[in-house]
Amino acid sequence: MREELKYVIPDEVLDGLRREISPFVELDEYGAGFEERGYTVRSIYLDSPQLLYYHEKQAHLQNRKKLRIRGYNENGSDDRVFLEIKRKFSSAIAKDRAPMAFSDLTSLFQSNEVERFIGSWNGFPKAREAARNFFYHVCHSNLRPTNLVVYEREAFLGRFDPTLRLTFDRTLRGRMYPELMDLFVEHELLPVMPGNFILEVKFNTAFPSWLRPILAKHGLMQRAASKYCMVIDLFDQRKQGITPVLAGAASVREGIHANGHAHPDRLTDGQTHSMPAANGRGRPGAPKDKPMLPERPRDRHVPLERHPREDPLTRRD
Repeated sequence: MREELKYVIPDEVLDGLRREISPFVELDEYGAGFEERGYTVRSIYLDSPQLLYYHEKQAHLQNRKKLRIRGYNENGSDDRVFLEIKRKFSSAIAKDRAPMAFSDLTSLFQSNEVERFIGSWNGFPKAREAARNFFYHVCHSNLRPTNLVVYEREAFLGRFDPTLRLTFDRTLRGRMYPELMDLFVEHELLPVMPGNFILEVKFNTAFPSWLRPILAKHGLMQRAASKYCMVIDLFDQRKQGITPVLAGAASVREGIHANGHAHPDRLTDGQTHSMPAANGRGRPGAPKDKPMLPERPRDRHVPLERHPREDPLTRRD
């Protein structure tokens, strides 16, 4: 179990922040080989037709989960992707991953044959167990691809605490209702929070004491920042004809009390404009159980007909 805290930060702070953290961190092994400071992260998030996971997040449930398919960079010779369940318990997180070949993804979703398509990969001894849990939730909640989230990531590890990981997630972009095979597609992606990036701080024991004065110097406060919810909110605003006022430096700092503490009503996850919610869910003017979103393309989701038998020894929530 790890702790995870997030910060939405204006782009103009990025260079200075890099310099200020450099004595305490080093690039992780995955990002060090790239000239452009990092790598591309691609995720297709799965949700129910009623957006169950979205609403759980907007309701601030302490214990919740997200399911996603994650890949990196471009689809090349190493076409490995991951089936992931990310669980959150307040600010603590846990993640189960099952690697597989991207070329087998559609066949796996059509058949649910975990034993056939999930093999033994070095470093993932429980891959099949994780995949069985993944498909239990897919079938139980009728999950299907809901949005595609893409961004550029700079990742750093602590020099003095190897469990510490800092990431700068830049150039966030996304789209709604992708096909499974759209994971590596770049067209039709819309920018989310232009002019800002997300800092994520993950640690096992204690928040790094050296980071506190750096964040305070720039007037930065921890806030919820779900990329999945941000993409949904952006498309919701577009459908309603609202011009998004995205979370720039001013709007981020408006959510801070004069005494320096975050205002609980303003720094809600995915909130990118100041219009008050009309339904108690953080969604302006949308019907209570039917968000105003782009229409889901008919018959585009992969059919999920067979329900794998749940193993009570492997279910974790």
